Amino acid sequence: MLSYSEMGSFFENTGMLLRAGVTVNEAIDLLKEDNEGESPQLAAAYRKMSGKLEEGESFAGAMKASGVFPRYAVDMVDASEYTGKLETTLFHLAEYYRTEFSMKNTLVSAVRYPIILLLMVIAVLAAMLLLVFPAFAGVYDNLTGSLAASSYQYISISFTLCKVLTVIMAALVVLLIIGSIMWKSGKREAVKGFLSQGKTFRRLFETLDLYRFTACFDMFISGGEMQDEALKKSLPVVEGKGLRDKLNRCVEKMEAGRSFSQVAVEERLYDPINNRMLVPAERSGMLDAVMQKILGNLRESSEVYIGRIAGTVEPMLTGFLMITIGLVLVSLMVPLIGIMNSIG
Repeated sequence: MLSYSEMGSFFENTGMLLRAGVTVNEAIDLLKEDNEGESPQLAAAYRKMSGKLEEGESFAGAMKASGVFPRYAVDMVDASEYTGKLETTLFHLAEYYRTEFSMKNTLVSAVRYPIILLLMVIAVLAAMLLLVFPAFAGVYDNLTGSLAASSYQYISISFTLCKVLTVIMAALVVLLIIGSIMWKSGKREAVKGFLSQGKTFRRLFETLDLYRFTACFDMFISGGEMQDEALKKSLPVVEGKGLRDKLNRCVEKMEAGRSFSQVAVEERLYDPINNRMLVPAERSGMLDAVMQKILGNLRESSEVYIGRIAGTVEPMLTGFLMITIGLVLVSLMVPLIGIMNSIG
């Protein structure tokens, strides 16, 4: 699959060309020429799509044949081609992937700084173990005759504590590396299951899942799709089992003749404030505008959870680093004070 930034760029550029009066075939050919030498994967997709369009394939069919677009994106384009809302759908897709890319970068930034702090803690502890403790221990060993044994024990305890903390920090780094490899290799559910043991992480993943579903559902109905079909076609973006079960119950109720707003309220799909807006919005024909409002609320909630994670981990590691250095320095200075008192 293309990256979020590549898909955002593709849909936005294609939408702008269509708005300017260029046909789909011409738009893909122009983008193919402009992309030469930049993204090899995107260039290959343009060539494949261009060939399929020349054979008389639809735009959605050409996207599907390229093999680099998600199924729900292809379905959205397919539905919008029949309803004449292709341009609107392309801009909605561009906005969706731009937002996904932005939230991904925000989450990565929130995790990157704590990792840097963690590596700094390990570096400080390693420097203490390899340089500071041996130097002080060598000096104090020569002065044990005039140094109180209780004072000298501080160094031994601090040295042991330093080694234990270094092992713990190194183990955390190894876990982060393993988690990163598992995430990139497609084992996201296992990583998410582990992180979801924390309340904030669990709520973040649930909010991101709900945001993706809402964005896809909104794009489908904006493209002219019926609500029940839009809901079904939005299911592939949902990763969490809890939300998927709720949406499956919503599908069953909608097949029995209920509207989306009614089943969303019954299943408590959104929080009470957002749920309250759905029924009057659907009755007044403003469901699309309200869905955009809900999307904004979900995006803000995601940013709050990401900020909360960063705001908890960063001070904790910073405080741990300062406390560790302080304890080590105190443990090294106590024997020195003992020496000075003996000399005095």
